[in-house]
Amino acid sequence: MHRLPTTLTSIIITALFLVRCDHQVQYRKIPFAVQEYFAVLPDWQKPKKVQVDQLHRWVYWLNENGEIRAVSADGTHHKLINRGIGAQLGITYIDDFTIDSQGNAIYFTDLMDVASGFSALKKSDLQGNSIEILETFPTETPYAVCWDTTMQQLYYLTKSEGSSVYNLQLLGESGPLATSSHKVKDITVLLNELSHDTAITQVLAGRSAR
Repeated sequence: MHRLPTTLTSIIITALFLVRCDHQVQYRKIPFAVQEYFAVLPDWQKPKKVQVDQLHRWVYWLNENGEIRAVSADGTHHKLINRGIGAQLGITYIDDFTIDSQGNAIYFTDLMDVASGFSALKKSDLQGNSIEILETFPTETPYAVCWDTTMQQLYYLTKSEGSSVYNLQLLGESGPLATSSHKVKDITVLLNELSHDTAITQVLAGRSAR
C-alpha cells in the first residue's frame, strides 16, 4: 500500500482545521418549519450535528444523549432512529453519524459494541433497521464519520487509545490516510465546490485509485 507523501499529508491535516464546519453547512439547508421545531426542543434534545436528506425530505440530528432522531421537512413527523444510551440493539453511545440518501444508509460510530466490547463503526438503513458492524477497533475509538457522495466512500476519524494520535481513515483501506497529534474535528471530504475541498478530494481519490 502506498503512503501519502509528507507534503500531501500536511495539506490534508491543515485543511482539516481550516475547512468550515459541516454542521453549519447542513443547518443552513434545514427547512424553516424544522428550524421552528428545533427551537422548542428541550436542551438535551438540541442537535449537536445535523444532516439533511433532500432526496426523501427528512432532517436527521444527533442529540447530547447520543441518539439519532429525524423529523420530516414540514415538521409534522418525528422518529427515533438509533438510541445512543441503553444499548439498543447492541449500541451504547453514538458520537457521530452521516447519511447516504441514495444508498438508504446511516453510518455511525458506537462507543462500545455490546457483543465485542470494542468501539465500532456501524451502518443501518435510514429507519435505523438492519444494523451492520463494518469494523471494530480494539485499540482505537472512531469519533467522526463522513460519507462522500461523489466518490461513494466513507471516511472516518479515530483516536488511538492511551495516546494523542488521531487518524484519518478510509473504509476498506488497511492504514490511515493521514495522522495528527492534534484532534481533528471535521472531515474535509465535503460535498461542495470550494477549491481547497476539491483539491483534497482529488488527492484522496488519487490515492484510493492506486
